[in-house]
Amino acid sequence: MDTVAHAHLLSMLDELPPEGLKLVEEFVQFLRQQVLKAKPAETVAVKESQKPYLYPTVTMPAESMRDLIGIMPVGYEGDALEDSEALYDEA
Repeated sequence: MDTVAHAHLLSMLDELPPEGLKLVEEFVQFLRQQVLKAKPAETVAVKESQKPYLYPTVTMPAESMRDLIGIMPVGYEGDALEDSEALYDEA
């Protein structure tokens, strides 16, 4: 075992509150079970240089919203916020 890593882990454990130690104990037990099942824990490599994909946004003038007025048939009008709040009031 790497003594530097071991010492580092022990110093980190010394700083944890008691409830944190219980969580670490459960995690170590989980890792032991994985080893017994011959399923070694895998780490996931994360590329920090890769930027998240951003969806392109096409700006439209506010005036273009007028074209949407009246395109839905009768029966679809209403207040979406009021309707969703009513769902939570019923629950």
